[in-house]
Amino acid sequence: MDAFRTILRPLVREVLDEATDSTSSKENKTTRVYTRKEVCERLRIGTTTFYRLAKKGKINLMKVEGKTVVDADDFDRAIQTHEIFRYQH
Repeated sequence: MDAFRTILRPLVREVLDEATDSTSSKENKTTRVYTRKEVCERLRIGTTTFYRLAKKGKINLMKVEGKTVVDADDFDRAIQTHEIFRYQH
């Protein structure tokens, strides 16, 4: 029985450590987002134009806790590549 414990304990500990590491690395990954209001302010557009751009696929919307948000990295990339641009009012 002691031989079984000496073999099994290190294996179980290793599996548990790997599971803990993968869980904590997922928790540490945070996605920056912009709210609808922030996107509208940055682009100088209204809500209707915001949803029109989303319908055309220029902005990818997500729902987080009931709020409409946009992935910040995707949005910044779209501005840099001129897929979407600021309106000059």
